[in-house]
Amino acid sequence: MRIPSLFIGAAAAGVLLFGACSGRGGGAPSASPDAAETGTPPTTAASLPAQEPASLADLVERVAPAVVRIEAQATFGGGVGSGFVIDGDGYIITNNHVIAVGNGVARSISVTLSDGSVYQAEVVGRDPRSDLAVLKIEATGLPALPLARLDDVRVGDAVIAIGYPLDLDRGEGAGFTVTHGIVSQKNRAIQELGILGAVQTDAPINHGNSGGPLVNMKGEVVGVNTSLAADQTTGGIAQGIGFAVGSDTVRAVYEEIREKGEVRRALLGIQNFEALRPARARELGIAEDTGGVYLNSGGVVPGGPAARAGIRDGDVIVRIGDYRIRNESELAVAMIRYDPGDTVEVELFRGSERLTVRVTLGDARTP
Repeated sequence: MRIPSLFIGAAAAGVLLFGACSGRGGGAPSASPDAAETGTPPTTAASLPAQEPASLADLVERVAPAVVRIEAQATFGGGVGSGFVIDGDGYIITNNHVIAVGNGVARSISVTLSDGSVYQAEVVGRDPRSDLAVLKIEATGLPALPLARLDDVRVGDAVIAIGYPLDLDRGEGAGFTVTHGIVSQKNRAIQELGILGAVQTDAPINHGNSGGPLVNMKGEVVGVNTSLAADQTTGGIAQGIGFAVGSDTVRAVYEEIREKGEVRRALLGIQNFEALRPARARELGIAEDTGGVYLNSGGVVPGGPAARAGIRDGDVIVRIGDYRIRNESELAVAMIRYDPGDTVEVELFRGSERLTVRVTLGDARTP
């Protein structure tokens, strides 16, 4: 796939946002189409309604009770991250790297609510590919945050990042920190983590913000704060460039884990692809607003499911089964929604001709 160059993950390339230097925690690892088509946000009786607040302070007051502090303890050290309640019956979203130790998970994971209550959490499931995990605590009636639909999010929308950066304390009231910014861009890729459909923001985020929500003015979660961009020139951290796993991916992963306990991605067998831009659409003789994923040279993996179905380099994929595909993010969500072995109809443009082929999807875990 073709992706921007500003991305993070490994120590030399950027930084994940887990960890704190607080004496309360251990040593902190670092460097480490339609509404029916995209799904609807999971809600519970305790979900906070999406509505425009009168002020930023009103927004914080409304959403902060759903934001939690997560402390993960391993045999040697540990650290602090953030998370938020996604379901009032005690289900919590955070980053996988907040609770991961090697190929497993921390031996102890505690969750502190905004009122100071502390619970031990169990891991319902996790998805290292999207750097997301779902936790469960034995509590009910909790305030929960709804997820935004990225179609409804615009570049320039105001957002707040809320969580426990550096695990700061001794403030007035709860120990969370709030920062303010905008949605700088959508549908970014976090290369080293393999995450598509990330949201870029200039809201200041730091170590310990990992797993916390990036929230719009309606009180909806736009993304899960995950990483910072590196400045390739200086080797330091780029200013005002942070990334959150996009809410469409969060929704798909959460629902898969709730239903199956894991995420088993289907495999289409394509690479070196990019969202269709208007200039390319004009070259192909199709409408500029068509959207879709364009397969560059070498985009179809030889012998893979797409190749066997007759998909070619230069094709533009616009639908996979029930899911409209307008960009890389929607492609990634479709691969989460379908299981390996499913046979789906794939609609595409070959030049200005619209075609439909049937593809039996592979397993993304199979080399």
